[in-house]
Amino acid sequence: MNLVAVLIVRDEAANLPACLASLGGLVDGVHVHDTGSADDSAGIARSLGATVSSGPWRDDFAAARNDALQAAGRPDWVLSVDADERACGVPRWLHETVSSAAADAFLVELDNRHDELPYTHRSPRLFRPAALHWEGRVHERLAPPGAWPELPRDALHWEGRVHERLAPPGAWPELPRDALHLAHHGYERADARRRKAERNAALAEEALRRGVAGRDELATTLLDLGRSYVGAERRQAAVDAFERLREVAPPGARQWILGTDALARLLLGAGHDEAVVVLARQLRAEGVEPQYCDWLEAQALAQLGRAGDAWRLLEGVHEVVDPAGRRYAPEHLAALKGLLAELVSVR
Repeated sequence: MNLVAVLIVRDEAANLPACLASLGGLVDGVHVHDTGSADDSAGIARSLGATVSSGPWRDDFAAARNDALQAAGRPDWVLSVDADERACGVPRWLHETVSSAAADAFLVELDNRHDELPYTHRSPRLFRPAALHWEGRVHERLAPPGAWPELPRDALHWEGRVHERLAPPGAWPELPRDALHLAHHGYERADARRRKAERNAALAEEALRRGVAGRDELATTLLDLGRSYVGAERRQAAVDAFERLREVAPPGARQWILGTDALARLLLGAGHDEAVVVLARQLRAEGVEPQYCDWLEAQALAQLGRAGDAWRLLEGVHEVVDPAGRRYAPEHLAALKGLLAELVSVR
């Protein structure tokens, strides 16, 4: 069994030394695929012991990742890592877990060091390249080769806390955090977050200009576009994208839920609290986790001056996990509870 870390990079000379150092001992090799760096990313990677390939950037993240897999020789297992991530784990435990695995992929926990609101999520980063490949121009995801066969509706379900995908029941187990987890530093600084979001928005805009096949793909592209506009702080454009998404996707669909949640949080920050109450209740009606809906609605009610109603909702909330699976730091919930408790006691 051989486990290789595979990265796609472009102008990542500043990030590569720390990233590759964190992989030392965890993997059997590192392969870096350069997509057109103007800096010395390729030379630095070679000097640190990585094998290096290069290829054109075609405005498609999945295509670049698949090129990297091909150039890496498709090892038994691949750990997909970005240069702005750092790995931490126990090599022996990681290799023992992978070598005895029946599944084709594992969900790896990522700690996202965000400049506004840090969160944790799980993503399928550890996988068998013989069984899976990348799909998706902007928010790429793992998928089996070829088309999905026709199956009963209950034979597949959605997995993945951020980059969700279809999988058969029981597939893609969670890798123990102590065996391996990743820390993502790419959004620690607001300027870096905006720059990456503008890049992703341009990719989604181009996909819309070229035309997308079918309502489901249109809804997914609008979701990517709205999320990217949020990161780029183009708030009205994000609102427009999410509103159009809600017209395209039926209520309760995956894209509708994620887009409605993103729209609600965007409007919450803009002070459109009555609209947020309506959206939170729509999400609750479509089966979104009640604690999350209560947390969302409570914030809007508090901003409307209804501290008592907000407290009654928030009192039963013990953790905040949004519909995309992002788990927010408990101290933020504790701070909001403390503020509301103080307001209610004063009144």
